[in-house]
Amino acid sequence: MIRVFSILSILLVLGLAVYFSGLFEPDPDAIYQRASHAFRNQNDQEAKRQVERLLEFPSHQVSAAMLGAEIALKSGDFKEVIRYYDYVPDDASRESLKARRRSGDLYLFELKQLSPAENEFQRAIKSFPDDLKVLQRLSFIYGLTSRGWQAVPFRLKLLQQEKIDAILVYLLAMGDRSLENPQLLIEYGQKNPEDLLVQLGKARLEWDQQKYSEAKTRLQKLLSTQPDLSQARALLGKILLNQGDSGEFVSWQQSLTDQDRLLPEIWGIEGQWYQKQGDRQSALRCYGEAIRQDATNSTACYQLGQLLLQEGKKEAAERLLDYSKKLQAYEGMVKVAYGDKDLKATQEVVSLAQELGLVWEAYGWSRAVLLLDPQLDWAQKVQQELEPQLAELKLTRVVDEKNPVRGLNLPGSQSMSEQPEVSVASSKGNAQTSSNISFEDVTAHAGISFQYFNGQPWPENNHKMYEFTGGGVGVVDFNSDGWPDLYLTQGTNWPVNELQSRYRDRLFLNVGDGTFQDVTEMAGLNENRFSQGVSIGDVNNDGFADIYVGNIGLNRLYLNNGDGTYSESDQASGTADQWTTSCLIADLNADSAPEIYAVNYLTGADVFDRVCKNADGSARSCMPLNFPGAQDQLFSNSKNGQFQNVTATSGIQVPDGRGLGIIAADLHGTGYPDLFVANDAVANFYFVNQGSEKLRFTEQALLSGLALNGEGRTEACMGIAAGDADADGLLDLYVTNYYRETNTLYHQVGPDSFVDKTQASQMSDPTIYKLGFGTQFLDVDLDGLLDLLIVNGHVEDLTAQDVPYQMQPQFMKNQGQGKFQELKSTELGTFFQTPRLGRGMARLDWNRDGLEEAAISSLDQPFVLLENSTQNHGHRLVVHLTGTKSSRDAIGTTVRVKTNGQTLVRQLTAGDGYFASNQRILVFGLGDAEQIESLEVTWPSGLQQQFGGGDVDQEVHLIEGQPQQFRIQSLN
Repeated sequence: MIRVFSILSILLVLGLAVYFSGLFEPDPDAIYQRASHAFRNQNDQEAKRQVERLLEFPSHQVSAAMLGAEIALKSGDFKEVIRYYDYVPDDASRESLKARRRSGDLYLFELKQLSPAENEFQRAIKSFPDDLKVLQRLSFIYGLTSRGWQAVPFRLKLLQQEKIDAILVYLLAMGDRSLENPQLLIEYGQKNPEDLLVQLGKARLEWDQQKYSEAKTRLQKLLSTQPDLSQARALLGKILLNQGDSGEFVSWQQSLTDQDRLLPEIWGIEGQWYQKQGDRQSALRCYGEAIRQDATNSTACYQLGQLLLQEGKKEAAERLLDYSKKLQAYEGMVKVAYGDKDLKATQEVVSLAQELGLVWEAYGWSRAVLLLDPQLDWAQKVQQELEPQLAELKLTRVVDEKNPVRGLNLPGSQSMSEQPEVSVASSKGNAQTSSNISFEDVTAHAGISFQYFNGQPWPENNHKMYEFTGGGVGVVDFNSDGWPDLYLTQGTNWPVNELQSRYRDRLFLNVGDGTFQDVTEMAGLNENRFSQGVSIGDVNNDGFADIYVGNIGLNRLYLNNGDGTYSESDQASGTADQWTTSCLIADLNADSAPEIYAVNYLTGADVFDRVCKNADGSARSCMPLNFPGAQDQLFSNSKNGQFQNVTATSGIQVPDGRGLGIIAADLHGTGYPDLFVANDAVANFYFVNQGSEKLRFTEQALLSGLALNGEGRTEACMGIAAGDADADGLLDLYVTNYYRETNTLYHQVGPDSFVDKTQASQMSDPTIYKLGFGTQFLDVDLDGLLDLLIVNGHVEDLTAQDVPYQMQPQFMKNQGQGKFQELKSTELGTFFQTPRLGRGMARLDWNRDGLEEAAISSLDQPFVLLENSTQNHGHRLVVHLTGTKSSRDAIGTTVRVKTNGQTLVRQLTAGDGYFASNQRILVFGLGDAEQIESLEVTWPSGLQQQFGGGDVDQEVHLIEGQPQQFRIQSLN
């Protein structure tokens, strides 16, 4: 009985337990109420305890998480906030969007963690593809980490939502041209250095800073843990392309995935690789695919155009090249429109955008400019025209019908990693070699004292455009005694007072004993305008060198009287409102009478007065694109002392030139010099001489490969050197450019055909952080290879931004096979160790020892005359030329010297680059050759003359039609 009772008691207890447990089971609604009540009463600890209980109920996890996040946010525990939000699933709920956005913002702005922040916003965008804040955040993160291409659809969606501001459209236009906010990226790196996106950004910074080895190591490590980061793979490909290692590049290529190939940059990198290997078909295929995905890939557009030219497909080539040129014009004007809030420039931007098929951007710019001026009729019309189209547009920058490869029959776009491996030798740079090359600054000993004055005493801030250009250097044997004299141009106060006599150009006579004398007054020269460049030539073929000075305002021609004095001529003076920079004297139509060409820079009512402003209101120099380009002028020599302005009929009247440097040279062997003009921030000009007595030129820079650099980009081109850089018998052109733009070596591969060989010549890295002006080819050690001398200096003091203002000159030693190496300044002499604002530079042999030297002007320091003090140099031959049927100056004459089984080719050119006029001699470095085997001359008239062998180390004079050479002196 007791036993039965016990069993019943146990069952009763168990039943009651079950009953009461059901009766008192926690009610999640009640828990939520208690948590909310505690939170409202600021009892955060109790509120959090209740939230943690509530998280155990799946039905209430979202509400618990949202409340828990608020509690944690109140205490500033951001990691705890994110932990709560992680309970909220990814769905279309309002809570999901709030959780993802808040977590993303906490990672981004509080914890400084880019990768998890991006992950949060990527989760949100799947359910909320049009959310404004998510689009803005992803656009920001992609831009910060140099993934502008991936940012495009997000930025276009922002435009679609009429979230218009100028910076958004600017970032769309500029893409990955530069890091959007490197300082902010550095701050993220300081907080979370191992963040994968920080690592990507650091690699990009290292790329920009030319730390290729560090960037390569960082990227390889990054890809080992994050193999799907396509932008990292693309950047690694650029580094391997730059290094030229065949094995490593092919391995990189084979690692590419289908996801990687959605990045147009990958195809462009492969295109450049195959082009370097001579695999034209594969390069065509890659460039075509890059443009199909992204028509704004300027490198692919330009290089595909060049390849199509080689294929004989001129019409298709012109389409690609014209498109690439317009892309550069668009980007240039975007900088002006955005940087200066220039409404006129914005109208041009919109027009170009429409031509290029950048419909989204045309709409964006028109809307952005209406924020500045709501009454602009043209902007209103563009907005009304384009707005109805937006709903149907794809989220791509260029509409399909404007893509320049549309309809072209190009090779198929199968994966390039499936192509057979191309075996080539590595093109890694040579190790630095020792050199005995040196120069000595002998200016003081030579008795020359001259300082260019630009209207502002150094070191006053120079913000007006005319204040940065500097002065010219002309080499002139004005008394025909065989010793090269110097003509130095001078500026003055602004505005110009033509009665002033303090600032005047100067003429220095070479006495022949190592010294010079100022003979300006004695020679009757009174050039007191604001002078720029200078050219020397015998315009009337009387045997005496005349002087043409390019000024701001009227130019001046000084005719040599033959008695040590000059008379001013009123010919070829141009107009009072012009700004001539460089100029030249050369016979361009083979009638023996030299023409005058004046390169003009900028124009506009306020071009000499305007100062632009930074965003903070501080003054800065304007950009060249802030002003209209000025038209160059060509003056034909009528042989009676008169010059006729033939600009309008000669074919040089081409819009939008902003010329700074010029070269005249016979680049295709017709006897008629062609003209290359280096333009600032717009495409260069290449005027091909049509070979008629009535002057006719056609502008063919795009088709010849001289308009843009190899990446299809315009550059701020200034100085030009002309010479046979790789000893293949063809004249090459070297052009100096702006800071963060490499100087460019245009290698001639045939008549009117040039290829950018800057990278292959190993001159990209040494010049990217320089701003170059004057440059000349000269064979300093007489080994038969032309070296390069460059003077540098910025146009504005940006030292507060860690940008150098004064810069050291550079000497590039020719190593053979078209490769150059910068020599250490400590080896070269004190001139190369002194930072300066270098400007004009002319080549000469002022002491007539057969060693080439240079004369250099600067803005901040006195003029410098260098003496070539190189020891253990080779033998040489110095050649003077005088035309008879050709013009007396014999510009365009080509001389070939054969010795030791090789042939050296030199041509007498004019213009001579930036503000300069070289000595009219040809110097041949003969190395260790003991005898000259033969000498051949091709005169502009077409006459070819052969001369027999002779001794080395001679200075000789060749006269057109005379059967023998005249020895002037021995150079031993």
